[in-house]
Parts: sequence; C-alpha cells; structure tokens
Amino acid sequence: MLEHDISTAGAIANLSTSELAFTDAHRLDRRRFLQLVGMGIGAGMVAGPGTSLLDSVLAGGGNTSWAAGPIGPEDGILVIIGMHGGNDGLNTVVPITDGTYYDHHGALAIPAAETLPIDATTGLNPALTALKDFWDRDQLAIVEGIGYPNPDLSHFNSMAKWMSGKPTGIPTSGWVGRWLDGHLGGSSDLFAAAEIGTTLPLHMLGRSARATAVPASRPSFGAGTRESDLREYETIRSMNDDALGFWPREVSQAFVDQLDVAKTIGPHIPDELPETDIAASLDVAARLINANLGFRVLSAAWGDFDSHAGQPDMHPLRMAELNEALLRFFDVLNAQWASRVTVMTYSEFGRTSHGNDGAGTDHGTSAPHFVFGEQVRGGRYGQRPAIAGLRRWDRMGHHVDFRDYYGSIIDGWLGGDSTEVLGRTTEDLGLFAAPPSSPAPTLPPDRAGDFVPIEPKRLVDTRFGTGAPKQKLGPGGTLVVKTAGIAGLPTKGVTAVVVNVTAAETEADTYLTIYERGVTRPLAANLNPTAERVMGNLVVTAVDDGGEFVVYNNAGSTHCIVDIAGYYSTSAASRLSPLVPHRLLDTRDGTGTAAGRVRGGQTIDVVVAGRGGVPATGVKAVVLNITSVAPAGPGYVTVHARGAKRPGVASLNYVPGHDIPNLVMSRVSADGKISLYVSDSSVDLVADVVACYSDDVGTRHMPVTPARILDTREGNGAPRARLGRDSEVILRVAGRGGVPANASAVVLNVTAVAASAPGYITVYPDGVPRPLAANLNVGVGDTVPNLVVAKIGADGNIRLYNREGTVDLVADVNGYFI
Repeated sequence: MLEHDISTAGAIANLSTSELAFTDAHRLDRRRFLQLVGMGIGAGMVAGPGTSLLDSVLAGGGNTSWAAGPIGPEDGILVIIGMHGGNDGLNTVVPITDGTYYDHHGALAIPAAETLPIDATTGLNPALTALKDFWDRDQLAIVEGIGYPNPDLSHFNSMAKWMSGKPTGIPTSGWVGRWLDGHLGGSSDLFAAAEIGTTLPLHMLGRSARATAVPASRPSFGAGTRESDLREYETIRSMNDDALGFWPREVSQAFVDQLDVAKTIGPHIPDELPETDIAASLDVAARLINANLGFRVLSAAWGDFDSHAGQPDMHPLRMAELNEALLRFFDVLNAQWASRVTVMTYSEFGRTSHGNDGAGTDHGTSAPHFVFGEQVRGGRYGQRPAIAGLRRWDRMGHHVDFRDYYGSIIDGWLGGDSTEVLGRTTEDLGLFAAPPSSPAPTLPPDRAGDFVPIEPKRLVDTRFGTGAPKQKLGPGGTLVVKTAGIAGLPTKGVTAVVVNVTAAETEADTYLTIYERGVTRPLAANLNPTAERVMGNLVVTAVDDGGEFVVYNNAGSTHCIVDIAGYYSTSAASRLSPLVPHRLLDTRDGTGTAAGRVRGGQTIDVVVAGRGGVPATGVKAVVLNITSVAPAGPGYVTVHARGAKRPGVASLNYVPGHDIPNLVMSRVSADGKISLYVSDSSVDLVADVVACYSDDVGTRHMPVTPARILDTREGNGAPRARLGRDSEVILRVAGRGGVPANASAVVLNVTAVAASAPGYITVYPDGVPRPLAANLNVGVGDTVPNLVVAKIGADGNIRLYNREGTVDLVADVNGYFI
C-alpha cells in the first residue's frame, strides 16, 4: 500500500512501471523486456546496482519492425512538458492586483513591478521571458483554474489521474497512449510518440500501443562507428536465432532492436547537450522533430516543484530552467516547423494560496497551464479561482476540467477523438486559431527523376566474372555495382536505377539487400533465395553521385546476376502514371493472346497501348507483373519492346512446382506492343499492368533508403497476426517510410512469408474495387518477394489481399512517385 503523501520521485517511479508477468515468461515480450532493463529492474543482476543494461527503453521492436518516416502535411506535433511535484500557479501567473494573494503568500509573493505584465491585472513570473514573447505575438493561451472533481492531495493519486486523463477509477492506461491506440488503429509504430527519458510514464501507455523512451543523451550502445563497434554489433545480430529458444531469442532481439533504434536516432543527437535536465530533454525533442522521423507527440518532465520549504530558492530556479529549456528548444527547432508544433504544460496540482511556516506552500488543487505555438489563439481561458475567504488549509476550486483541457488539444491539434480517449464529451476551449498548416519537409528536389527505359543489359554475373570477381558472394559479403557510363547510362544526373537481381547456386537460405552506396545498410530485404533455387527480383535502388549501389548477402554463399532495365534521371524524360492493376495477358484463358501454353523457344506479342488504362498513344514504357504458371521444366522469360533485338538477359526465372512472379519495366514499341520470349519448357504466362510511362504526363520518381512499413509478424503497420484466407490488410503508406502525403504511387518490396496454402497476394489502392490481378504467387511454406509499384488511394492507404490459407506479409518501401 502506498503512503498517502508519497514523494514526487516515488510517485513518478510507481507510475512509470508497466505490468510485468514474472510468473509467465512468455508474456514478457521484447517491449516489456526492454522496459525491465531500461528501468533497472533486473539490471542490477547483470550490470550492477544503479545501472541499466541498455541506454534507453524501447516500446517494442526497432527498425526490424518499424520504420521512421515523415509526418503527413496536415499533421501537428504536440510537445508535453510535465512539472512534477505540484507547481505554484500563483507565482507563475501572478494576480498582481489581488491584495489577498499578497496577504496569503506573504514573503513568497512576487511584487507586481517584478513580473512581466500581460494585462492590467496579471503578470508572468519574471523568469518566463520566452512565454512573454509568445503572449506578445498572440500565440500563448493561459488556461486558468484547471483541475478535477473531488481533488486528491497525494502526488501519486493526483498524478495518476492527470496522466490517465480520468479522475476516477484505477488507471490502466494514459490519455496519450489511448490516443495512440486510435491513431495507430491496432498496429504499432516505434516513431509515433516518445518520452524523453529512460522510463515510460503512465500517460504514454495505451491499451495496445505505447510510446518509445528516448534518453536525453546520445545513445552510446548501437551508435558507435568504430570498426570494433561495428564488429560487436554484427556479432550481436548474428546471435538473433529462433533456434536458440524463447528467452535467448527475446534477449538477443532486444539488443538488436536497440541497435536499430540507436542507428536511427543517434545521428541526430549531439554529444554535448545542456546541463539542466529539461533543457537537454527539449533539445533532443527539437532534434527529433527536425529529423522528421514521424513523431506526433513528444513528452518530457522534470522537477522537483514540491516546495513545502525553501520555495524562495526552489521555484525561481524551476522557472529559470523552464525558460532556458524553451529558448533552447525553439533555437534548435528549424523554422519550417513553427506552424506544426504546439507546446503544453501540466502538473499534478497547484499549491495553497497560504504560505506555511517553512517558507513554502503545501499541496493545492487547481492551477493555470500554458498552451503555445504559432497556431495557438493567444489569450486567457477559464477563470482564475477566487482566494478571498480561504482559510489556511482551504484549497482553490477549479473551473476547467482537465479532460476539457486535454480534449481541446486532442481535437484541435492531434485530430483525434477526445470522446473515445477521455470517456466523455469534452468542451472545446477554442485554443487554436488554425490547424497545422505548413507542408512537411520533403527530400531535396535534385533527387527527383524521370524514367529512361533501355533494352535490358547485363552488368554483373559472378559466375563468369562479368562486372565483378569470378566468385560467389560470401556470407556478410558486399558487392559494389557501378552504373555510371555503363550500358549507355550517363555519367551524371542518375538518381536511381532499375535492375533485375538474381541469386543462383545459393548454398543456404539467405536474403539480399540492395541499397545506395555510402548510406548505412537498411534493415530490409529485396530477395529471399533458398538453397539450390534460382530466384530473381526487380529492384529500384538509389545510387550515389558516382552511380554506384551495393548488394549485400546475409548468409551462405551465392552467385549474383544483375541486369539493368532503365534508370531515373534529373533530365527530362518519361514520367509515371500509376494504374489500378489490370490483366492484359493470361494464356490459360486467351486474354491478350490465343489460349494455350507458350512453348520453349516461342515468342508472343501483347498489345499494351489502349488497354488497362494505358494511353493509346505516347506511351514509352509499361510496368507489368509477369507470372509464370505451372512450368513443365526450368527456364526463363525475357520481356522487351516488340521489334527490338531480344536482349540476352532474363526478366523472370521459373522452375517446376512454383508459380513465380516478377515485376518488369519494359519499353513499348511504336505500335504499342511488347514481346515475351520463353527459353525452355512450356509454361503459361500472366501479365498485369500496374503503371505506364509517357513523356508528356505523369509523376517523377523519388528514391528513399529502404525502410520497413509492414510486418504482420511484429505488428508493424498492421495487427500482429497472420493474414487469413480471403482477408485484407489496409496499410497506411502516406507519411511513413519517407513517403509524403501527396505521393501518387509507392515502390514496395512485398514479401509473403511461410504461406500455409497455394495462393496469391493482390496489392491495390484503397477506395477502389479489388482488381483481378496478382502481385505475388505463393506455394506451401514459401517465402516469396516481389517488387510492387502501387497506386496510393486518396486516403493515403493501399490494400493487400490474400486469397488462400494464412500468410505473414512484409513490405519495405524503396521510393515513391510525386
């Protein structure tokens, strides 16, 4: 049982500890394990008393499960500042003409002449110059008399009520956490909200979602760049093996997640930060906003404000610390975020109007709080509680319920449902003059590119020493592929290339990651080859200024083949028009050609112009998903413009027993046709068009470093559950993984994992009927990737449909069109 007058620190500690089921090890997931070690519970057994196994607490998986990405163009960011211990509201917003204040507070009262006057009756604490500047710009709302019915004078109890957003009942979740529940719709996102600190307080914990805890310092573990650090990190990653069992897997995954998050956040945090806790926390908060990682809520708190004694020294120091922190925050914050950020304050209660015999004040009830930012409607709100007639131990009444305070911010700034979050209808205080308005920062315009299709050409074949040493790519090995000045590509102005990457003679199950040279290898996969099976996949990858990209092999050894089919250039060329997928060819039923299997050595021609949304004239290239169905033996398909010389490369490799898809970008002949050549063995072919390129209309490609935005195994982007038969996932794309809200299409590598039955996956824009098309075809137990160019729905979402059995889905974003 807690003492009624528990200390501020004790209250915070008790309200920052999540439920932990020590009796059932399998209920301790990665998220909770990280909270355990981050808060020192169990850390003493490993790292010694008073230390933590990790530098920060992470709410769930890292970039293996969640990917940082920009916020949407109409999204606001809320920064919450907690003043723990109970702030003296009368010495913060000073009633300079109220003689009773001076009588009750006595020597603690601030002379009117020393305050920062905001009107004839009120002055701000003399230290709060930053807030006075906001007041002068009509951007500071002072909400007076905030409290709740039947106030509690215990730090713990009152803090629990404020953090939960509910004045009654036993709190099991917090108001920001419940907003996250609705915002994320049952999925998880590491970069939606964060507490700057090493524990997660109650208000940041929802029923299903929770924030991340980010330390107010540069992460030391996971952010090192020395060769010894990198070797250590790779060793830790290699220990993450399902075969080790539950506990070793969970512990190793916890460390892997820490590595991933430290790598994302670490580069944005400097080694030197302000000395005071709140200034350091707000410095970090500003840098996380500048980085545009997707955070919608950032929270920080400090104290102690519990001024039972020594208030003449304590409270002015807290006010000076707050002012220093605000000045630092807005100095670090980039100006482009000014209309996107609102700051609010809270404290578990105010202080008594009467001073006590120890040169302090005692636990009170209602108090004023601040909301400020460029879009805030400045002014005084609520009502200052009357103090005339209050006896020594009387407390001030409240005029604004804290649920109305929270609700006005949830609805006015976060776009959330305050009724659902707070459990009742709330009164809108009208705190905002305008919603968030500035466009979200975008990538540099010189990265945008137009498409130049070329006849496919081979760049690399390690089997024969073409473009690389004549040897397999070993485990953990990398291969640098140069494109500038090769295969007809220019030496400058290339932003990304379209390549078909094939793994052959693979010795062990592995994955390949393709990424721009010079950037940190992303936690994504483009290809999942298995032993002794040839597997290819189309890849759109950014290249560095020298036109180079990297191929990484995770395990075993494999030969690597790279064929280029086009590139994106800063010079004017073709632009993409995304389409709802449409079937142009199916040799099984005679769609697009005569019915019947295609024989080995045979070429068929397919009309694409004027079909499936492709213009009848002016089309330069098409984006097709080609699928080989029930091949009689091994072979490959080559797709090219009709009438052009057939290139000596493969667009798709097939083997018996598997229906294999691959995305293809192919030039179109002047009469609007393409050709498909089958090398060996008979096979049925299916082709679905998903986009086309023209010179006079369309959108430009923008490459991004690959980032994971969906993983149903981890609850990233969708609930943590396998997708069932005849079921869909609605995936939010806009504002995630580097994709802005106004993108028209997204480039994704979609992987179906461990399918339980033969079937297919269809990816299409939200808001339209599901088309008769397939992007992936899977067999029992298969893990199959395929590149997808998907038109984005008007609401910023796409849908992924599973036809048969159950399957996990993973999606890594590689770029977008805008």
